[in-house]
Amino acid sequence: MPSRSSKAVAARAIALAKAKRVRRRKDGSREIKYSRALAQEICERIGRGEIWSRISGTDGMPEYSTLYRWQRKYPEFAEAFALARAAATETRADEVLAVSMEATRETIQEDRLLVGSLKWHVARADGIGAKSNNWTLGNERRLVIRVREFERAWREDGTPYVREITASETRSDPE
Repeated sequence: MPSRSSKAVAARAIALAKAKRVRRRKDGSREIKYSRALAQEICERIGRGEIWSRISGTDGMPEYSTLYRWQRKYPEFAEAFALARAAATETRADEVLAVSMEATRETIQEDRLLVGSLKWHVARADGIGAKSNNWTLGNERRLVIRVREFERAWREDGTPYVREITASETRSDPE
């Protein structure tokens, strides 16, 4: 017959196992309860430009359906989430500029893909058609991306430097 202490240990282990159970909904996804701290963390991460599809369902974060249910149920969360999405849009617009300025001849294809994707997200958030070439950043500010080309050159004293190639130097007009 087991001792009294082993019964107590077994009872405690069962109680702990029950306490750690994760509630699941009918579709099998985890149910996560709303809290202001969790809502604030979600908004901060979205505002920094993180993508919700990469965050949802990980590290105690709710699924898409839970997020949308919270927006309907908690107006303060819906407002904070909308502000976070607006901040993310500005973050992506700034990233377009940064990527464009740092583009090199070796990275131009990857940079074009990244800039195109970021532009699509910004345009979608602003309600502009994704295929439009004439898109603006809120308040009718226009974003102009200029691709610059550089080449290595040498001064008269033999020291190397980098100079910008102008459009007239790169185009060869047939005569």
